[in-house]
Amino acid sequence: MTAGITGRATESALRPGAWIALAACLIAVFMQMLDLTIVHTAMPAVALDLRADGPAELLIVSVYGLTFACTLPTAARLGDLLGRHAVFTTALSAFAAASVWCGTASSATELALARGTAGIAAALVSAQTIAIITGEFPERLHATVFGIYGAIAGLAGMAGPLLGGALVDADAFGLSWRTVFLINIPLAGIAMALAHRHLDIVADAPDTRPRRSARRRGERWVLVLQQLDIGGAVLSAVGLGLLVYPLTFGRALGWPPITLVLLGLSIPVLAFFGWGQYRRTARGVEPLVRLELFGDRGFAVGSVLTAMFYGVFTALLFTVSVAVQSGLGWSASRAGLVMLPFAVGAVAGALSSPILMALWGTRALTVGVTVFAVALGAIASTVHAAGPALDIRELAGPVLAAGAGMGWFAAPLPAVMLARVVDRATGSASGIVPTVQQIGSALGVAVLGTVFFTRAAAGSYLAAITTVLWIMAGLAALLAVFTLALPRRQP
Repeated sequence: MTAGITGRATESALRPGAWIALAACLIAVFMQMLDLTIVHTAMPAVALDLRADGPAELLIVSVYGLTFACTLPTAARLGDLLGRHAVFTTALSAFAAASVWCGTASSATELALARGTAGIAAALVSAQTIAIITGEFPERLHATVFGIYGAIAGLAGMAGPLLGGALVDADAFGLSWRTVFLINIPLAGIAMALAHRHLDIVADAPDTRPRRSARRRGERWVLVLQQLDIGGAVLSAVGLGLLVYPLTFGRALGWPPITLVLLGLSIPVLAFFGWGQYRRTARGVEPLVRLELFGDRGFAVGSVLTAMFYGVFTALLFTVSVAVQSGLGWSASRAGLVMLPFAVGAVAGALSSPILMALWGTRALTVGVTVFAVALGAIASTVHAAGPALDIRELAGPVLAAGAGMGWFAAPLPAVMLARVVDRATGSASGIVPTVQQIGSALGVAVLGTVFFTRAAAGSYLAAITTVLWIMAGLAALLAVFTLALPRRQP
């Protein structure tokens, strides 16, 4: 394994205030995940009020995730250079301001620009979160804190559609859809207050502290610009944009040739970016992304598992929502209730995952994703047998089990990936993990969404969701096999 990147992290005592600092991070995670999904159920009201056509609606929904994914590698490096505490709190302020902009937008174009800005700010926050958690807590507590982290993230993803519909229907102060963005303001305020008081300098990388003693602010910014790797930042953003944009918009646009051209161009651009990062490392210059992280088996295998799982998970949320609304004519609120047991199961699974990890090591992930696979098969069988007479109560059991399986698998996965990553590499790792999640999510929706709509056009939405569920179950079973490549026990 690569020297200096892998190795057992140093144990340290738990700092007073660490749990409150974690609360600040969790509120930020909740807002970021909520913003990915909450806008979906609000879009009919947005389109009516702002007179947005189909392409504008798609842009409003998707631009947040696009800018989020493209910003993450650079955001992680900025945390190393400027201090994660400073970047975290500043980006939270920017996210709150962008949310105000979203909530006061007067046109579809303005709303799309505001959503894109919010995605950039969210990436700057997200890229610090994993590094902050690993810095604030000793390794013996990582499984526990990442279990809580996974529970909150899963709850936010599930709560988005339900909360979005409820806020629009409530029409508080006559604001209608605008409340789905303005709700971030009090949450961001609480997170900033907690972070300001309790997020210690422990959250910063060791090599950032000397720069704080620079006598002139200008000197510090010169150092930052010299070490940021501007060329690498541009290449990473362009490469990820060429990859994620067609995956995000291609299906809705009917896969025009330009989307395939962009996908093809992403390969050489990202390869050139990787070569540049390798060359910087070879010269002893700090890279934007530490590619040697992938020399650790836990991190490399975990990255593949992360991409595949979030592809299946995101596609599951998307296709189920479309199937029950378009195929069965259910309302958005009722569609959200289908996945409510999933949220309950995911939270319970995530919170109990440290117990399973203590008993079985990384084989707990094998158990979790196996449960997830079997549950998806049970859902597919139930949908096929019930047909148009499908009742929410028939799905409650297998949907709950699928959520529990997700919690047992996804919550401890970041801790497994970071178990052999030393402190000075956690900044890069903190950016890589959510980037992999976003790429996997975009790829999953693109591929499985295309299968779903092709099958729906040839038959029915219920036939399509049954087919896709069986494919997802097979992919989850394959994931269970891949988990066997993880180190049996964390060091």
